[in-house]
Amino acid sequence: MTYDQTMSPFAAAVYTPETGDRMALLKFVDKQKTLDIHIGGVLQEALFNANGEIVGLNAIDVSNDHRIPISRPAQSDDECGLDVSALTQTTAILLNAINDRCELMVVEKFGELEQSGKGLIDEIMQTIVEGIPLLISVPEAALPVWQERSGELGSVLPFTEQAFQQWWQDVNQIR
Repeated sequence: MTYDQTMSPFAAAVYTPETGDRMALLKFVDKQKTLDIHIGGVLQEALFNANGEIVGLNAIDVSNDHRIPISRPAQSDDECGLDVSALTQTTAILLNAINDRCELMVVEKFGELEQSGKGLIDEIMQTIVEGIPLLISVPEAALPVWQERSGELGSVLPFTEQAFQQWWQDVNQIR
């Protein structure tokens, strides 16, 4: 994969199953918060059992660290553990950040729902249209879909805190 370091006010932070530091996005967000950047968006937090297996997922509102349980183990094999009503809360988080004119929006991640035109895709695209800088994590396998949806206009970054910091610094120089 080649990374596109051209300057764009929105960027895909591309990760693979082999990506070493999956906490790079969280570290970047925490750093921006210490610098008093008005940041909005949603991160994900995996919950693990004693065997180290993922048993749930929380969405975290980056503006206030509020956690929303979006996925828990299903009661049976024919049920989905995804809480669709919780997803509406994540939509509200992004809309509030847009309405509050945050300086930076961070979204984890461009998942299956967004790839199929559902989930948070409308709010993600609205962020871009509003001119709010956006950093979104994208699985490498979904990069072609992201590029198609974004018109191949955004930057493509390696999933490192250093790459995120450099992109953010470059965005601030052109704003």
